[in-house]
Amino acid sequence: MKKPESMSAEQEFIELYRAFQHQVHNYIRRRVSAPEIAEELANDVFRIAWQKQGKGAEPSIAWLLSVARNVIGNEYRSGQRRKELVQRLSEHLQLNSQTNSNTAADKVATGIARLRQRDQEVLLLSYWEELSLAQIARVLGCSESAAGVRLFRARKELAKILSPQLTSGGED
Repeated sequence: MKKPESMSAEQEFIELYRAFQHQVHNYIRRRVSAPEIAEELANDVFRIAWQKQGKGAEPSIAWLLSVARNVIGNEYRSGQRRKELVQRLSEHLQLNSQTNSNTAADKVATGIARLRQRDQEVLLLSYWEELSLAQIARVLGCSESAAGVRLFRARKELAKILSPQLTSGGED
């Protein structure tokens, strides 16, 4: 993308975004299952482009798609780690629970498994890995306040799932 001498970094980025946003989003959308994940990953690509601006990177569609490819790979690896964490948590709770399969620990493990992956991840980072909010933010690549909001929402969702089970002692 050729830039006029008078174009600011912000204007240059806006032009880059306008020129390639649809191509990057479509590229990612064809490779991931959920539209909201595709949107988030496309935003990550342009966040990286913004951060690399003026640091030797000359963003073009090829460069952006290369970044998108790496971001998608990271997402797949994160998803696999989340699944493994949930599996380990479930196994841990099963080992520590008594023979009664209706214990609170089993219900919590089942409830966590029913959450969206991003909610599972933030809860596991907080409770399983015992990370602080600042550490969670660093792992998730977001601000501390955004991590706090994600943790709050994940807790709220888990409470909504568990409330009928734990208060009534009943089943689904």
